Amino acid sequence: MPVPRLFEAFNDPAEQWVHVLGTILQMCGPETRKALVAELVGDPMIEGTDAMLVREQRAFGSGDDATVVDLVLRNGAAWGIGIVAGLGFGVDRAARIAAAQAAVAGSGVERPILVVITSDRRPPAEVEAAAQGGAEVVHKSWLRVRDWVQERPERGQATGVDLAVLREAEYYLTPRVAELYRAEGLFAMVRPELRDTFATLFFDLNELAPAPTVLNPTDGTAVVNFPRTGDATVTVKLGEGDPVVRVAGGEPVVVGSPEAYVAARSAVVTGAKRVLPPRK
Repeated sequence: MPVPRLFEAFNDPAEQWVHVLGTILQMCGPETRKALVAELVGDPMIEGTDAMLVREQRAFGSGDDATVVDLVLRNGAAWGIGIVAGLGFGVDRAARIAAAQAAVAGSGVERPILVVITSDRRPPAEVEAAAQGGAEVVHKSWLRVRDWVQERPERGQATGVDLAVLREAEYYLTPRVAELYRAEGLFAMVRPELRDTFATLFFDLNELAPAPTVLNPTDGTAVVNFPRTGDATVTVKLGEGDPVVRVAGGEPVVVGSPEAYVAARSAVVTGAKRVLPPRK
């Protein structure tokens, strides 16, 4: 089993969340791993999880044609499980699901399974469509993942290393999942193709100043103020076109595409670190 990359700091919030899940699957004992895999795929009878290999950010293919799957779990040639995830609500992931499904199915395993973890409370249409024809494609919400991580220790089903890892995972996921669903209504104000990017922006700033103040005027717009004190130190405005972020009254940055935020991200985060109060 590969050594879990405990000290690797992933740059993207969604990758950080997946890394927490991957660490549980790599570090915990056989019973916890089997129970978590059974929960993810919906098959309590799945066998071979004690000997499975876990890889994060697994690339299938090369160059521009490569497909990256967030987590890959594999038990020899018996079965392979691909996990792809995102934080945006109501995002069309059909192309990503098709690519990941094809990658796992083409990896030489007898039973290919794809698990799609999103913020959506119910299975999105593209997951249900991909599952037609007999393919194993399963949806899980981040809320359910958090609940599983939280519930297992509470039921006395984790001790020793497993308990320590799950407690740390709960410590990480619980406040962030709470913020994700507290911000659920904001995603409707963002174009679907920008919702994952907005999630990255939101959690970049939330890491610096958790639980921001959200002001919702009656005209369908919203302003998110960081920090929670309500001081407009860093603001994100929604509902009047694409998201606009402004740091300490500086020039507005319009997040009109994923590439636009990639280009502005360093300046936004560095500026926010400079003006926001230190996190306690």
